[in-house]
Amino acid sequence: MSNEMTVIQYVLGQIKELGVTDVFGVPGDFVYPVNDAVMDDGQLRWIGCTNELNASYAADGYARTRGASALVVTYGAGELCTFGGLAGAHAENSKVVVLTGMPGLDEQDGVTRYHHMVGDPKPRYDLFVDMIRPMTAGENSAVVMTPENCVYETKRLLAALRYYSKPVYMAFPRDVANLPVVFPKNESDIPLTNVKSDPATLEKVVAEIHARLANAKQSVVIPGYTIRRYNSVDAAIAFINKSGLPFAVTNQERGVISMQHPNYIGGYDGRWTGWADPAVTTYVEQCDCIVAMANEMHDFNNGMNTLFFDRSDLIKINPHSTTVGDQVYKNVEMKDVLTALTAKISSKLVDKCPDLGPSSVAIGSSPSGQAGDVIDYEPFYERLQQFIKEGDIFVSDTAMCSMNFSARARLPDNVELESQLSWGAIGWGTPAILGNCIAEPNKRCWILCGEGGHQMTATELGTYERYGAKPIFILVNNDGYLAERVTNRYYDEKYNDVPAWHFADVPIAQGCKWYTKRVTTLGELDAALAEASKAKTGVYLEVVISQDKVPLGCEFLYTACGKLFGQDGRTWGTRKGKPGNK
Repeated sequence: MSNEMTVIQYVLGQIKELGVTDVFGVPGDFVYPVNDAVMDDGQLRWIGCTNELNASYAADGYARTRGASALVVTYGAGELCTFGGLAGAHAENSKVVVLTGMPGLDEQDGVTRYHHMVGDPKPRYDLFVDMIRPMTAGENSAVVMTPENCVYETKRLLAALRYYSKPVYMAFPRDVANLPVVFPKNESDIPLTNVKSDPATLEKVVAEIHARLANAKQSVVIPGYTIRRYNSVDAAIAFINKSGLPFAVTNQERGVISMQHPNYIGGYDGRWTGWADPAVTTYVEQCDCIVAMANEMHDFNNGMNTLFFDRSDLIKINPHSTTVGDQVYKNVEMKDVLTALTAKISSKLVDKCPDLGPSSVAIGSSPSGQAGDVIDYEPFYERLQQFIKEGDIFVSDTAMCSMNFSARARLPDNVELESQLSWGAIGWGTPAILGNCIAEPNKRCWILCGEGGHQMTATELGTYERYGAKPIFILVNNDGYLAERVTNRYYDEKYNDVPAWHFADVPIAQGCKWYTKRVTTLGELDAALAEASKAKTGVYLEVVISQDKVPLGCEFLYTACGKLFGQDGRTWGTRKGKPGNK
């Protein structure tokens, strides 16, 4: 490399090696040198967003589809707005590289205060770097860059990005970005590069798992969505094929391995009535050997804590360790464990996967209802089940309407389902799918979202048109926050209401030349979905459903949450409003 290479040129060069070709962000004076370097780089495209939170969500979406992403925001007021998005990327194992600015090293005299600072009596210029550090890879991947540390820290942070599959953070003093890199004279040992399994531990853990499987009366596999983040999907499929074992998935993992695979037995959602298939729950919890692969066990992914298998029967193959019962084996990589375990299996462990019969909670494939009927969730979902196609990128936003669809839908092959169930920020999906569209412009990207969360981030719609992205938005207008209506003490609390926008006009107001439509009947919905399927532009459908209606799965939540408010046994059909509300 040339010794005339600048700090920011070096960093951008390393980021491009991750496969990143687009950079999301918002400009600002402290970060102008980074902004300018992106604009001057002939291989990178700037994707300007309307605010920093939206930019962080878009970078998250891009990273999920492309494998990694880059986000550029300015100091203080800018970077602080990204923290919610970066916390979500951390929770959801998304590889986001953040580049931000700060006052120059010559300006950091410990006395002078600049704009975007919080106003401490003694200025702390690196305050925001320290604040974000716990939410970065390994909780130590936020660094102030200098010409001297640039090479080492860039390599260290990007190695941590790959290893932990979580964000990293680089802050550039504005007088540093364009200084020449000081290249080290000798090669440095970079932590977490070329990580390999300990051979003896790998052999031991594979032997123990193999023995447990061989002696088990009944076994099942539960692959987690993070096998996609760690490029282990093929290894997981090879293990399932070689062993012949059946597999089930929890909510967030749907479609990571084909739901048409002959070994797929259904969704495992414990006792979440409306989502859970009792036959699958019974089968999984009768198993004396459960092989889980990097699963995320939060409440939206474990049937609201209603999974009741014997923990001693659990084998948990994590990205960098494996747990067998109570025994933890460190320094073994997930892909290595799966590959070695597959090689050790000489013949199928089961002759035939169980036939549990048709799913009792699957969404019907034949649309019900008459053209003049007002829209209710079940006929709406039946139409979406027909709408989704092989190869789609489908974003299920953090909303009751979308979660209840994706938890029950039968996904065609090669559908990338993205959700944010672990972090659960409403409004995430509207800008996140921008990242998916930019990452895969030739795929059909569509989102199911609720109007409450959408209002939080809807300013990003014009950005789609600006960069030629053509999403399909299917927005449910159910007159307020449905999630809150079914989880708090009174369904009609005033804080559950939202402003009554003319949603179908919102894209037009932002300059989008899209097909937009507001639909209130099944006949209008059928016609609009038909138009959406053949549209050459972006699509935005406002689907009106009464706030009195709830999808399957919400009744369970409404009743369960009633206990928190002293309303045992309440049902949606017998709900009572807040006294005094009209």
